[in-house]
Amino acid sequence: MSDSTRIKADIIPYTAEFSAVVRAWIDSEETYFFVCRGKDFPPPDDIVDSWQRREVVSHLLFSENKPVAYGELWHRPLERAIEIAHLIVDPYKRSRGFGTKMVELLYQRAATRSGVTKIMANLYNDSAVALGCYLKAGFELIGTADYTMGLRLIRLVRK
Repeated sequence: MSDSTRIKADIIPYTAEFSAVVRAWIDSEETYFFVCRGKDFPPPDDIVDSWQRREVVSHLLFSENKPVAYGELWHRPLERAIEIAHLIVDPYKRSRGFGTKMVELLYQRAATRSGVTKIMANLYNDSAVALGCYLKAGFELIGTADYTMGLRLIRLVRK
């Protein structure tokens, strides 16, 4: 596993032209379930487009001029928080630190928003890889998710 600080990559806003690329990363029933609790594999062609909403800010992680990861920031104003969601990494780039790098950069982007005191993530699966990704990015496991089965992770914003 690579150290994410050595990875040269940056996030850019997601655009629909990358929908098919991100959808192709959902390469198994397990991945589909882990990313969005999907059950009927393969996912529909428009699955990534269906995630795009006004209150969601989607990003791609680019490395060497190619997209390698996707993730979203969901505004949670009642909790004074931003939630990281739908995190997925290109299958050929997994376990190389790109997921951790994406989480770190999403955290940095979200932490600059006014009124935000914490960044959170909910894991709805038992993926040790996903859990490790968030822990390496400075998140702490604080318990279970409020509204469904899963783990809740949090990282406080220090301003």
